[in-house]
Amino acid sequence: MFNVVFGGGKDAAGQHLIELMDEGLVDKMAFTGSSQVGRYVGEVAGRNLQHPTLELGGKNPLVVMRDADLDNAVQGAVFSAFGTGGQRCTSAGNIIVDAPIYDEFKARFLEAVKRIRIGDPLKTEDVLYGPFINERFYQRWLKQYEWGKEDGATLLYGDGRITDDSKPEGFVGDPNSGIYGWPTVWEDVKPGMRQFQEEIFGPTINLVKVDGIDEAIETANAVEYGLSSAIYTNDREWAHKFKENIQAGMTSINNTTNGAEAHMPFGGVKASGNGTRESGIWVLESYTYWHGVNDDVSGKLQLAQMDTAYVEPTEPVKVSDLF
Repeated sequence: MFNVVFGGGKDAAGQHLIELMDEGLVDKMAFTGSSQVGRYVGEVAGRNLQHPTLELGGKNPLVVMRDADLDNAVQGAVFSAFGTGGQRCTSAGNIIVDAPIYDEFKARFLEAVKRIRIGDPLKTEDVLYGPFINERFYQRWLKQYEWGKEDGATLLYGDGRITDDSKPEGFVGDPNSGIYGWPTVWEDVKPGMRQFQEEIFGPTINLVKVDGIDEAIETANAVEYGLSSAIYTNDREWAHKFKENIQAGMTSINNTTNGAEAHMPFGGVKASGNGTRESGIWVLESYTYWHGVNDDVSGKLQLAQMDTAYVEPTEPVKVSDLF
């Protein structure tokens, strides 16, 4: 039976479903959502000796090194940041750009952002993203304009909600048919800023300048999350160094942060998950358990890990008897 239950979260259907673990009515809980709620799910599961599957938040870094194919990197960065309006757990949160190519990348990136087609995908083809999921997500996204201003970041592009009087050139359709947000780009963003640290879950991206692969990795790891990551580089040593040192459950090399493949393990570390994985064969580990069976046909007591002596054959075996 497959049963879909609709309802709210706290003090509603979501919370009641979680608390069913305390009543012994749920043997396995899989949760996708915020790290805060994930910790609560883990708390309830822990006291019931269960191991939940937790796929939580992310502030995913996308690194662009000085030797990268910039055309490819810009395409990947735009999709990572603004595909589905940034409303994916694997959407890019910070684009970390190597200093020698920062200005050129920024210029190309902003040009591409201004061409993004936004609208209702059911009515217009080839739009990159549509409206916000709901009012609550929009209101949460809107706060980033206050954070950026307070922290001293520089707003390069973006103007809040798209309206009849305020819309980007790539917007198509009726802005009153949903809650649409401008694609928003910040720079002068530092790791200590709230803008850098918190998941915004909307069409917003930060440009962060670094110098070299070591600073790029250090900056990419300077968040509490560790879900997805990406690096654009043609230097295989840099790619290997990034793969070995990034604190993330998933990494793409010369591809997007949200390029999860169905045959690969999906999940994160740090505040992004608890080590469980979805997708691929690894998902079996999260939804099943190992069962060791010892079937003894000797007809006598054999003590596990104690009776280990080999039994010698009564007569030597001839090689000719084996054929």
